[in-house]
Amino acid sequence: MTSSLLWGVVLALHLLCITYWVGGAIFCLQTRRTTRLLDAQQASTVLLQSYSRFLRALWHVIPLAILSGIALIIHAGGHLPWPYHLMALCGLLMIILFLSMTFGPLRTARRALRPQPQLFTTLHRRTALMALCGIIAIFAGALGGVG
Repeated sequence: MTSSLLWGVVLALHLLCITYWVGGAIFCLQTRRTTRLLDAQQASTVLLQSYSRFLRALWHVIPLAILSGIALIIHAGGHLPWPYHLMALCGLLMIILFLSMTFGPLRTARRALRPQPQLFTTLHRRTALMALCGIIAIFAGALGGVG
């Protein structure tokens, strides 16, 4: 019973990490829509703060998601159905998108005195791809659990 409780906690931790990751991406996408009501300087400040805080928190969330995912794979014996492989691929793509956002347009926007709107457009597109990959991963995980 203790073992099943432990693996339930590991699964819950993994799901919480993914929930923050995908939910935060969707929040950043919605923030961009609401900043259209502000002038350009205020909008860029709000967007820069939103993306900075979201991506900074992902530095803590991603390692937990990776470690808990690896632990769950090891617990399952390593032989998993195809939906779990799709889920892992989506997770890898999300990590690549995260790194490209952090070390690309976000770094440039944070260093600029007045960040250009195209930097936020690039961040927005990559965030949309990240959210899409996360949603696909969630569906893949649900498909793998059904079979």
